[in-house]
Amino acid sequence: MSQVEKEKVLDLMQKIGFTDYEARVYITLVTEGSLNPTQLSNLSGVPRPNVYAVLKKLIRKGFAEKEAVKRAPLYSAVPPDIVLKTIKEDLKNKEQHTETLKKWFQEDRIAAPGRMPTAWLIDGEKRITEIVEDLLQRSKNRIHAIITPTFIKPNKEPNSILKILEEKAKQNIDIIAGWKINQDTLEIAQTLSQHGTIYHWSLGEIPLGTYIADGKDCLVSFIGKWEPIPTYDLGIWIRNPTYVKPFEYLAERLLSLNITAKTRIKELQKRET
Repeated sequence: MSQVEKEKVLDLMQKIGFTDYEARVYITLVTEGSLNPTQLSNLSGVPRPNVYAVLKKLIRKGFAEKEAVKRAPLYSAVPPDIVLKTIKEDLKNKEQHTETLKKWFQEDRIAAPGRMPTAWLIDGEKRITEIVEDLLQRSKNRIHAIITPTFIKPNKEPNSILKILEEKAKQNIDIIAGWKINQDTLEIAQTLSQHGTIYHWSLGEIPLGTYIADGKDCLVSFIGKWEPIPTYDLGIWIRNPTYVKPFEYLAERLLSLNITAKTRIKELQKRET
């Protein structure tokens, strides 16, 4: 193994959880075979006082083995395929645990006493979309949504926001929502109108996007760019019911100033005939 290749391997090993010293000791054992601590220090470049601590950690993790003799034992590496399999399984378990913890935190099961999340500034359409989809998916009772053109793409299948609303409507969750209904979203507007209160935004440019779940989780998006088309890529994410409630009221009031989806649907159907 060339020095360049060795450095690449060391870098990859650190990315999957090894410390620099652990990676150097393990690679040395793999390439050189069984060694004592002095030999390991000389060949790996790890200071001898540190070698002992590193070997203990590698043995504890199951990545190295110690010769079963009382004096001057040698140390050897557990085969890389076994080590990598162990790491892969560990990463998989960590991913599962991460998802479980994510649900706990999102459902507010874990919270510091006397403290409530307030608000965060969100930048970028991608992150805004992720948060909006997540909070709508977690809704259990009601949804208020003023949906900006960002989420309604012409001549394409209705995006996930509208599909989420459709799924939630089938779960008997109360929905008050509105957007610029056109031929591309006519069918889903008809479906949602049967289950919730749906409006067609008819007052010109939509000033802001508002997505609220259960009166306690809200993302409000604003226009960050006007040219060549308005882009709602700035947002405020609010997770305190005290502050979310006014936005829920604002969304209802703004939507009520527009025509109903049923009226808009009739208009579009007449145009087709």
